[in-house]
Amino acid sequence: MEFIYSYLFMIGVFVAGIIFLPLLHHNVKSANYFAHGLAAMGSLAAVYCAIFVFVTAPQAFSIPLNLHMVVVSVRVDNLAAYFLAIIGLVGTAVSIYAMAYGREYFGRRFNTMAGLYLAFLLSMVLVVTVSHVVIFIIVWELMTITSFLLVGQEHDRPTSMKAAYLYLVMTHVGTAFIIIAFLLLWKTCGSMEFAALTAAHAEAWVRNTIFICSLIGFGMKAGIVPLHIWLPEAHPAAPTHVSALMSGVMIKTAIYGMCRFYLEFLGVGPAWWGGVILLLAIISAVLGVLYALMEHDIKSLLAYHSVENIGIILLGVGAGMIFASEGFPALAGLAWAAALYHVLNHALFKSLLFLGAGAVISTTHTRDIEHLGGLIKIMPYTAVFFLAGSAAISALPPFNGFVSEWLTFQSLFILPIALTGIAGKVVAAVLVSLLGLTGALAAACFVKAFGMIFLAKPRSAKVAAAGEVSGLMLVPMGFLAVLCLILGVFPVGMMGLLQRTLADFFAPGALGGLVNTEWYMIGFHSNSTSGGLSMPTLILFLAAGLMIAAVVYRAGGRPSVVHGETWTCGIIPASKMEYTSTGFSGPIRRAFGSILRPHTGMVFDNNDSPYFRIRVIVQMRITNVFTEMVYHPLNRYVVKLSRFMKRIQTGSVQLYIGYITVVTIIVLIWSTRW
Repeated sequence: MEFIYSYLFMIGVFVAGIIFLPLLHHNVKSANYFAHGLAAMGSLAAVYCAIFVFVTAPQAFSIPLNLHMVVVSVRVDNLAAYFLAIIGLVGTAVSIYAMAYGREYFGRRFNTMAGLYLAFLLSMVLVVTVSHVVIFIIVWELMTITSFLLVGQEHDRPTSMKAAYLYLVMTHVGTAFIIIAFLLLWKTCGSMEFAALTAAHAEAWVRNTIFICSLIGFGMKAGIVPLHIWLPEAHPAAPTHVSALMSGVMIKTAIYGMCRFYLEFLGVGPAWWGGVILLLAIISAVLGVLYALMEHDIKSLLAYHSVENIGIILLGVGAGMIFASEGFPALAGLAWAAALYHVLNHALFKSLLFLGAGAVISTTHTRDIEHLGGLIKIMPYTAVFFLAGSAAISALPPFNGFVSEWLTFQSLFILPIALTGIAGKVVAAVLVSLLGLTGALAAACFVKAFGMIFLAKPRSAKVAAAGEVSGLMLVPMGFLAVLCLILGVFPVGMMGLLQRTLADFFAPGALGGLVNTEWYMIGFHSNSTSGGLSMPTLILFLAAGLMIAAVVYRAGGRPSVVHGETWTCGIIPASKMEYTSTGFSGPIRRAFGSILRPHTGMVFDNNDSPYFRIRVIVQMRITNVFTEMVYHPLNRYVVKLSRFMKRIQTGSVQLYIGYITVVTIIVLIWSTRW
């Protein structure tokens, strides 16, 4: 009963905020603290419910409704608790941050935004805890509608509304495929309760159809290539604290859906399922980071990195499905653990980076990296936290991104065990190489982002006049940065939790060698291979290297320090002399020109002299391959079809009767086989 009361309290907090928030419409400051305070309280309650399940046992209860075949069933097993904890941790930090950041929207439909924010958090909590198909689809749609309205919060901006409607269309197409997958499961099992859904013994074509539909449906929400086109448009358009939730948490609900289908409902499938996911994953990872490198908008840059990191997560999922298909459960557990660990890590460091970006935007009022610079002296705490997030997303030790990507690399290194023959070795080598390329490009991207935003000199008077943000924004960023460090230095506890979470979906004892029990090392062992990583040892080596460097530096004597401007041939350096984002990414743009297809244009401001110009503006546009080759032709076809349908809809009743008569005659002839 304790869990039921805790769960209902969590739901009640969110609902109470939504119901009573309109009463404070005359006092926007009170509404701000009320709404986001309850959001933080509800998120903390979600963390408590998750911990309760981990400490005790999976929980389940039902609330009957007066609707045919519909029961509000709640089932929080270890997998649901894991995702619930992620929602709660990030939701708590973002909600506290929003108490300060939300002031940007005072007088701009703030109460509506705050109410939708509460409903958004509530919907994500329900998505990972309800266990009836109909209720799941309802709360999934609630999550879509609330996030759509939040993306369109600034509906006076045409770009925001375009992004919102693109997001709505794409995600509803995805929902249609999810419904088809659930209907096939219901037809196979005769039940809509998650606990009874299984297609393990269904016909091959049914299982394959369920797999494809679920992959398209959840892949649309996750933002995998080529279904990603809504993500880099919608995430930047939303308020920044909402962007942090969408990128850090919401797209992970799609990963939760995939886990349910591929670990529980479908069970072990053919190896080609994993192969399809691996192909989409590596394309998403490489293209996501390439497009991120070309971006000058800080929020668009972070959004494209979500595409990249979803690809890294799915590399673990695909490898795990192949290992399971070929009879290597321990290695399958390793790959799935890598995927789930990266789900948590990405939620933390991507939310941290979005909150850092929001701090920069709130004080400089620009998202264009080309107009920033020099903020490390003006916003030192924000700079440190953003640097921590940059190191984590670049998979640099000792932060958490390094551990989960190391686990992913290990899964791909040993993939030839399951993919026998020369083809398996080639595939594994290509995947490892491309993942390594992705990591290198991610590091380059955040060298660019951090350098252009925080280093050198401010590029405008507005940036030079900026200041550090309030403690309500700094504390959540510091909290997430510390979590990134702790999960990187001491990953053993998380690996034990992941082993327990995955054990529900494997035979008893199959994952016994997944994790080493020593406090200082994570490791894995199967009959075929083994490996380990000691983060404390690695940190000791890094510290020893720094100490040796310091000793060598001091042994050579301390040179005198002179403070002054950087030497530039007698000219005082100005902001126009700094490296630009476009210039930094130029070599990579040329190297991958066949994929990015850049288009360069110049705009000249002329004066009276034909030999001298006042200003030259270089405009760079990158071609999105899938948008140009898939979605634009599809859009043109739909428009042509719509125009044709418009021509045959004349409004004449007699003509419509003629249509019906012709169709009736054709159906009669066909049915009687004349």
